[in-house]
Amino acid sequence: MRRPANSMKSTTPSEPVRISDNPGVPSNYLDLYGLSKPPFGQGRNHAGYILFDSQRRAFELLAEHIVSGVGLTLLHGEEGIGKSETLRAVAAVAVEAGQPTVIILRPETGRLSLPQFVSALNGQPSIGYTATEHMIDDFLASPRKALLVDDIDLLTDECLHLLLALALALPADSTRPAMILSYSADLGADLSRPDLTQLISLAKHTVRLSRLTSVESRQFIERSLWVAGGTARRLIAPDAIGLVVAKSGGVPGIIDRFMEVVLTTGFARADARITARTIAATVGPIAPQTIQRSKTLPGSAERVMQIAAAGLLVTGTVVFLYKGLSGHIEQTPPAPPRLITLPAAPATMVPMEQSRPQRPVETLPPELVAALLKRGDQALGLGDITAARLMFQRAAAGGSAAAALSLGKTYDPNYIAQGGKPEPASAVAWYREAVTLGDPRAIDLIKRLVPR
Repeated sequence: MRRPANSMKSTTPSEPVRISDNPGVPSNYLDLYGLSKPPFGQGRNHAGYILFDSQRRAFELLAEHIVSGVGLTLLHGEEGIGKSETLRAVAAVAVEAGQPTVIILRPETGRLSLPQFVSALNGQPSIGYTATEHMIDDFLASPRKALLVDDIDLLTDECLHLLLALALALPADSTRPAMILSYSADLGADLSRPDLTQLISLAKHTVRLSRLTSVESRQFIERSLWVAGGTARRLIAPDAIGLVVAKSGGVPGIIDRFMEVVLTTGFARADARITARTIAATVGPIAPQTIQRSKTLPGSAERVMQIAAAGLLVTGTVVFLYKGLSGHIEQTPPAPPRLITLPAAPATMVPMEQSRPQRPVETLPPELVAALLKRGDQALGLGDITAARLMFQRAAAGGSAAAALSLGKTYDPNYIAQGGKPEPASAVAWYREAVTLGDPRAIDLIKRLVPR
């Protein structure tokens, strides 16, 4: 079984940035930490792919499907688990094996249009694309090809219809091409897109990507920093890496976005090294979990509990004194405890997205807020709404009204970027937080979303 070229060859790390005698004030975290290029976020490249043991079996199955030509196979995994990287590695192995391969990846700034999809499918610029049957005939013509398509749940209806027509036209004999389609969402629940449902029903196999272990997550961070010209030992403390690993849950995409925010926070704080304090400044302090006593019991029930507790105390004291004075302790086994269930107070479930954001527990330094806002705007410009929300939310939790306003716009159907899911209730909640923090501009935005 062949493995990706970039997992077998040694990679030479980038040359660290040499610091002059008078370096001046660092302008970004690359200057501060001596990195030659961004190790995380949108600026990184894909040369640091590692075939981890937890995902090795999935990779081998996909490579085998391409070589054998077994028809349509699905690659499933949660967002950020590494489906795109896996498809790139599988395509590289197929090309090395002499298998003509077409890989169609969604651009980072939006969705594929039909002309872009056809152009990638034919391997040439599409100018006034022809009928669907002609494109299918061209793809099915000799030699046998392999087709890999990423994020089919994010394809437009026109691209999805063409892909379905191609899957239905696959021959039943051994000369049929191999197709691997990746997706993240629960496709069985999307009844509004029948083409997608039918396409999924044609799959012969489903391969799932697993999360990384804690050791593999650490290796992912160390490898990314090493390729960018730095070392984890010099840049980040072990306890800080442990916090990042715990926060990510073994999802590489979450590690990638979270580390980008952590490095930005470290630059804004002028931390010479990423420590647990840098992580705390990024995610905010975590309040210890405490057990709260119920304060809604009826008065009579509360009195009964007090009387029962006092009775048990008196009875236990008498028994203890009696046995101690008599010098005789019975060896009978204790009776099993009785479980007494009291009526609980009614609870009201509030959806998390519609709940009002918590008041900030700390005030961030102005330079950190400015850095988070800048990174959030850059992430929006690149189409990464998840990363933008992470940065805006951190700044809003630190008391920034502008961040709360920007965060609300990422949910507002009047402002949301392409590919985002509008959630008016969440937008209103963050707009109200912006008003509370001192930005009256959010009042007009609330009026546009809340009918009178």
